[in-house]
Amino acid sequence: MKRLPPLNALRAFHVVAQLGSLTKAGAALHVTQGAVSRQVKLLEESLGRPLFFRVHQGIQLTETGRLLSQGLQNTFGGLEQLIEHITQDQRRQHISINVPPTFATRWLAPRLSKFCHSYPYVDLHITTDWVQSLREGQGYDCLVVFDTTAWPKVDCEHLMNEKHVMVSHPSLWGHDVPPTLSQQTLLHILNGTERLPVWERWIGLHKLAHIDPKPGLNFSTLDQVINATLSGTGVAIVDEHMIRPELGSGALRQFNDLHMDGPHGYWFVDVAKDDEHKAVVRLIRDWLRQEMASDSH
Repeated sequence: MKRLPPLNALRAFHVVAQLGSLTKAGAALHVTQGAVSRQVKLLEESLGRPLFFRVHQGIQLTETGRLLSQGLQNTFGGLEQLIEHITQDQRRQHISINVPPTFATRWLAPRLSKFCHSYPYVDLHITTDWVQSLREGQGYDCLVVFDTTAWPKVDCEHLMNEKHVMVSHPSLWGHDVPPTLSQQTLLHILNGTERLPVWERWIGLHKLAHIDPKPGLNFSTLDQVINATLSGTGVAIVDEHMIRPELGSGALRQFNDLHMDGPHGYWFVDVAKDDEHKAVVRLIRDWLRQEMASDSH
């Protein structure tokens, strides 16, 4: 590879060509005019050609100087953009978070624009994998898990509990009267391969012994149950937090003012590996808690 002129000499000439003055170039580079002149002289000797000559009001580039100035403008400009891109990328934080599917679509997604506005330097990688143990969660920076208790041996904080309400599509109502429950299809939610006993608990709590909770349709996610309810398929008991827009718009109707606190809740699990990631994970946790607090009002 052919040896290049010294970088300091190229930089000095680049600034002189931009400002049109050795004195101004010295001030911009925080060195004396003489130091700039020596760097440019060194560059001219390296190239074997003059780069500028002095005129009354400053300097005038030779043809060689003009060509070199254009080339350096592109080179230094591109280098500055590259350095800025690298440093910006280093400042950005990439955080992986795994959350339950319905929580992702029904609660988190509508609020993400607020998160991005508050923390524009955080890039979230959001997944909805089936994670049921700390060992399975080690590949992430943080988790929101759906469980009855806190996970042991890890930084795990409670976010919120379920608040169940019974709902259906308005088309099942007649003259503002809710449908007869015993004549409707009950919609059930699975947790893994086992059906959650939501209907059994509701029937027991509200003394609806005439209702058989066993028949009905079973779905693998609460989001599927909500979509089936929205299509008028049947009646469901769902977490009110996940359907507030639908209740507000009238897309779903609540049978009555009865509710039931679910045994399950949402928990935030911090599994970040280093202090830098942990600091951002704590910001995410605090943001979630703030949003949930405002959601409860």
